[in-house]
Amino acid sequence: MNTGGIRFLSSKKEGELCLFFCETLQKEITYIYGSLSVPKGTKLFFYPHFCTAGKSKIDYLKTYFSAYVNPENSGLLFGDVAISKRDILPSNIIHTGPDTCHALVAPVELIHDFAKKGSYFIFPGWLLNWEEYVTGMGFDPSIPTTFFSSSLNGITLLDTGVIPIPEDIIRSFETFAGLHLTILKTGTSYLTAIIEAAICKWRMKQIKDSSTIEDQSVLQSSATQMAVMALISEIASVSEEPEVISRIFIMIQSLFAPEKIEYIPYFSTGPGEISIFPSGEKVMESESLFIGFERDYYLLDNNEGFVVSLHHKKTTLGVLGIFGVSVPDRIREYLNLTLSMTSFLGLAINNSRLWGEIQKITSELEAANDKLRDNNEELLSLTHELQGSNHELIKSQKELADSEEFIKTIVNSANIGIMVLDKDARVLFYNPEMERIFGLKGEPMKGNVVFEFFPHLDKNGPFPYFFDAISGEKIVAPDLEFHLPSRDYSTWISSIFVPVYDKDHTIIGVTNYVFDITERKKSEKELMRAYEALKVSQNKLAILSSVTRHDILNKVMVIYGYSEILLAATSNEIEEKSLKNILTAGNDIKNLISFTKEYQELGVQNPIWIQIGEVMSRPSIKSVLNGIELLLLDIPIEIYVDPMFEKVMYNLIDNSHRHGQNVSKITISARQSGDDYLIDYVDNGVGVPNEEKKVIFKQGHGKNTGMGLFLIREILDITKISIRECGLPGEGVRFEMVVPKDSWRKISQE
Repeated sequence: MNTGGIRFLSSKKEGELCLFFCETLQKEITYIYGSLSVPKGTKLFFYPHFCTAGKSKIDYLKTYFSAYVNPENSGLLFGDVAISKRDILPSNIIHTGPDTCHALVAPVELIHDFAKKGSYFIFPGWLLNWEEYVTGMGFDPSIPTTFFSSSLNGITLLDTGVIPIPEDIIRSFETFAGLHLTILKTGTSYLTAIIEAAICKWRMKQIKDSSTIEDQSVLQSSATQMAVMALISEIASVSEEPEVISRIFIMIQSLFAPEKIEYIPYFSTGPGEISIFPSGEKVMESESLFIGFERDYYLLDNNEGFVVSLHHKKTTLGVLGIFGVSVPDRIREYLNLTLSMTSFLGLAINNSRLWGEIQKITSELEAANDKLRDNNEELLSLTHELQGSNHELIKSQKELADSEEFIKTIVNSANIGIMVLDKDARVLFYNPEMERIFGLKGEPMKGNVVFEFFPHLDKNGPFPYFFDAISGEKIVAPDLEFHLPSRDYSTWISSIFVPVYDKDHTIIGVTNYVFDITERKKSEKELMRAYEALKVSQNKLAILSSVTRHDILNKVMVIYGYSEILLAATSNEIEEKSLKNILTAGNDIKNLISFTKEYQELGVQNPIWIQIGEVMSRPSIKSVLNGIELLLLDIPIEIYVDPMFEKVMYNLIDNSHRHGQNVSKITISARQSGDDYLIDYVDNGVGVPNEEKKVIFKQGHGKNTGMGLFLIREILDITKISIRECGLPGEGVRFEMVVPKDSWRKISQE
């Protein structure tokens, strides 16, 4: 991160800086530490989480902080302000940042808003070790307690995205606390900004407290930098983007006193509306500089102003134009100072936009929750009569059916399948996404038992979990692959079964949520296939590299040996013989190195889906045919192979040229055999003798380099495709490639 590039010289040597964080944030701090701009020698410490506990813990914390900070060092404590109020910290450790640990990762306004609604905040690091922590509080983790639910309405997990939390840990803590856990995704950007702002303030204080600053110009620069940092700190605390821009205008006006300032925001959809200070001014003719501006800065020809881009990471967020500065002779000083601030200002703008998104999502979530609460109350009222006789059950179902249109307005736009079942597994409601996932095509299911439509799911699928949900459990079923007769492909789903209660907390049915995870499963399968192929190619490369290096060394020794003979020889006959041997060995070395280069390319790129017809039309294949007729029969599939598959077909044709003796025709065809597909390469040459069929694919076998067919086999083996020669001697070769079911698919007709 750019902090201005200014260094201050002092006769006083600075002590080390110690940063203290709660141990429940250890993984997050460690994760972002490498991206922070910190003084050399800075040390990290993580104090115990019981920072606000009783007197015995306070004495322990006093000893802890005193032990880790020497008198000549400085310490910054990020955490609960109660520590600094209880006379725990030594004088050289100061509390900085927000008053609570939780406000380190999200704006304090958001934290206060959730807290007012009765929410208790926790970090992922705390949740992973919750059993240990609640034991320290005097509770038994295996026994649910009303300690939390008696005064709180819920628990909010501030998810930084650094620590994955298993679902079973979330559920076990919810059971213990008797409260629902809501996940609020915060990320680490806000945490990074808070820490860097605190370190900047500490650095400025160090400079201010320094006893000797050797030059008045440096003093003036320091004062300017401190003023800038103070103004930036104010800007960083603002959560609304228009207010951020207003503060930036005020800061620029106080620093440079320009005649006019212009700002145009950049969004993913394009440039936004221009802001001008003072308001009412006309847009400059240099407006063309703003649109599509991709440089860090642009200095105007008259030296009276400049344009800079404001960015966060690699994303341009806007362009700032400063025109008619008060002292044009200092224009470059103004420009350098502004450039030193651009990353800070970009971070402030980015945070304000993130805050706006969070506010929008929070409002939408609250509105959705209000609607769901209203709908649940109505649903519970309609289904109350289900507890009575069978006559009352039918009556309640009719009332529930009458409200179906109202419910559909809420759930029809959902991208998950939703189905409501009564206690006897009769369908009360299902949304369009459920129709799409299960291929119902408008079939009426309402009023029927769900297993009548999906009998194969009764025993083998997720619906047995329906009965567990009826008993009061919230069930997350394992991923399931199923196939419908109306489709030529399978669908992967994930299901959740949630009991439905009436106002007396009696279970009256089950809501089934179904997620279509087919694309995710395809991606996982493709990734695993690519990974396995990569492992195979890497192993083969390692083995061949060793063998090839050994062969090269042997040939080099031959060259050296015959060279010595040549030097010692006295007759032309010996010289000629030696030179021939030298040339032979050198040619062998060249062939081996050439082959090694080709083999090292195996598996470097991920396998791809290709069509054989497309490969056979490439220029390299056409060039090697050289007068041979190619008959390519219809092949309705594409195969999953290493990108070097072109080399396979090239070497097969080259092999026909070299060993087929006047080959004039090559035929390539394909046929299905069970789950596999067979691809046949046939020529009309002399074929392969029976005694050589088992050895032609071995390394070194052959009349040329002995590597062509060996390389073919290795390329195909990356994606589990095998090859063999099964032609009749005297009638031509027949190379049969066996493509397993996972490495071929029919060509799409779309």
